[in-house]
Amino acid sequence: MVTKRLWAIAGLAISLGMAQANAETLESYAQRLAEHPQVTRILEQSTRFEELSDGEMGLPDPQIIFGAENVPINSPAFDRFLPTSKVLGVQQKIPNYSLRKARSSKQESLAKRQNLVADYTRKRLESILIGQLAELDKVKTLERLAGEQLELYRAMEEDMQGRLEAGSPVYGRFSEIDVDRAGVEQRLNDLKVERVTIEEELVRLVGEVPSIPLPSVPEVAWNRDGTALYPVRIAAEDVQVASKDVDVADAAFGPTYGVQALYKQRESGAGFSGDDWLSVQATVSIPLWATSNQKPKLRAAQAGKRSARYAYEDVRREWVGRMATLKAERNITLDNIALLQEKASALQEKTEAAERDYESGNTSLESVLETQIDALTIAAQLAEQRSRHVRLSAQFNSHIVGGRHESN
Repeated sequence: MVTKRLWAIAGLAISLGMAQANAETLESYAQRLAEHPQVTRILEQSTRFEELSDGEMGLPDPQIIFGAENVPINSPAFDRFLPTSKVLGVQQKIPNYSLRKARSSKQESLAKRQNLVADYTRKRLESILIGQLAELDKVKTLERLAGEQLELYRAMEEDMQGRLEAGSPVYGRFSEIDVDRAGVEQRLNDLKVERVTIEEELVRLVGEVPSIPLPSVPEVAWNRDGTALYPVRIAAEDVQVASKDVDVADAAFGPTYGVQALYKQRESGAGFSGDDWLSVQATVSIPLWATSNQKPKLRAAQAGKRSARYAYEDVRREWVGRMATLKAERNITLDNIALLQEKASALQEKTEAAERDYESGNTSLESVLETQIDALTIAAQLAEQRSRHVRLSAQFNSHIVGGRHESN
């Protein structure tokens, strides 16, 4: 018997250990978000730009040349001096190194931008995850409070039934209670739909509905510094990409080179013992048409860079304003929570006073139940504000580079 009990305890310990080992945390779900299709799609684009950067520095494929030169049509042969010969050669074009380097650098800038976008996307997904967890916690709380409120309405209806049988004129109160109860039941139906929506969003994010405690979200310090925001930094990377376009257009004025080697062979014939020739040539481009080719492209690139700078300034101003508004909304929810807590405390005292009056026979049970219903209403408002604060805090932090790891 003792042995069986020891085995049972050991089995329980093992199962608890396995459950603890398999327990998910916010960090593990955040790791899942790092592999979300939205993030990996952007990272693959970054890889694409990195590969293109390497490819820009490569040379084009060489060309092999073979054929015949100066072959007479009437009597083709390769034994006449000098016109006719066999030709074998190779040609290699060498594009402008500065141009290739500028194009490669532009692809590197695009890859860097995509990495920043991917990091921002991951932070935004994590913010959505925390917000949905807060919403799910709120829905569960509201469902529980609504159930308690229905119980109070049933108790109130039973009290009214007893008072009606005792001759009190309270018949009209039954209709009022039915109306209030129908409102709560409708709210419960709405909460069911809201729960389904939240759970489906969680499945979309991490593949399941997490069963983890609601995480705490730190308040990140931010002093209207636009450069600390992801959207502004991404706009700054757009300026860098536009600058690379200017470098590309400027480098296009440089020369493109080429080399060519030809080997010619003529067979021996009448009056000629045969011989071989080797021709080596080099080519270089001249920007003869720069006025109608390179210069307009350079001016276009410079205009694109100026446009990117104006866009950056617009994004910076917009996001400083948006973050200031978001911060104010987040802080106001804290003020609302404090006010609701004070109201709940005062209502608790009122409920206790009503209970004492009821026990002493100075008031009806209905008064006690009404104060309890009011207390549940305040609790529901508190749940709403707490969920809103978590969502706003997570959203606020997600826009700040490194914001999740910093606190006031």
